[in-house]
Amino acid sequence: MAKAAKDKWIYYQRPGNESATRLFFFPYAGKGASGYRELADSFGPGVEPVLVQTPGREGRLAEPAVADLGDLVVQLADALRGRMDVPFAFFGHSMGSLIALELAAHLERTEPGLPGPVGLFVSAETAPHLLLPPQVPDDRLSDAEFLADRTRVREDSPLLSDPLFTELMLPSYRADCVLVERYTATARDTVLRCPVSAFTGEYDEIVPPESVAGWKQHTAGRFRLRLLPSGEHAFFEAESLPLITAAVEGDLRAARQS
Repeated sequence: MAKAAKDKWIYYQRPGNESATRLFFFPYAGKGASGYRELADSFGPGVEPVLVQTPGREGRLAEPAVADLGDLVVQLADALRGRMDVPFAFFGHSMGSLIALELAAHLERTEPGLPGPVGLFVSAETAPHLLLPPQVPDDRLSDAEFLADRTRVREDSPLLSDPLFTELMLPSYRADCVLVERYTATARDTVLRCPVSAFTGEYDEIVPPESVAGWKQHTAGRFRLRLLPSGEHAFFEAESLPLITAAVEGDLRAARQS
């Protein structure tokens, strides 16, 4: 029963070769694990992608999303511990970057007998120490006020055009926003032992490259920043995929050899 309960955390896992590094992907705000599927399948056999599904999205939509990052990290550590029996690394896009960072820090701090991740890959997220809390906390806004706020909901969001989608996803998306806002206000000084690699769209107006470059302060190891030829915040388009996969595969090989 315990094993079955933990399997709900895994949306997809594709086996790699015998020397593969297991790469865990963590969801970004308002999106489930399926958002990474095309990227995951673009890796060669030296990477074993594992797409992690957190509560409140896709197959776990009936479960309330977790609005506290500390609580979510504890749940993830328990759910994924049995899959960290080979060299592994973390990948997070946007909000997923913060989840990956704090889970890595939690493991380094509380699991001295377990080797930590060999690398952290963050994507399109401002460095934690540069994040600023909103003037009005999310949990003080009505749904209508939240949807009218363009700093939280972009004009092209399906939350504004699809009533059924809004009914299904608004609670989870708001919980994601609360998670980030609470984290922003309380914890900005996490430093990992493992190397950190960051990706950003060269023309991303939501999270500009200079704010992503600040991730250098969150590792005691090597830091690498890569600019992708994109103006999109979610830049998993065809022209970026080979650049991301080549960089991740190269960094993982270097980490395993160091």
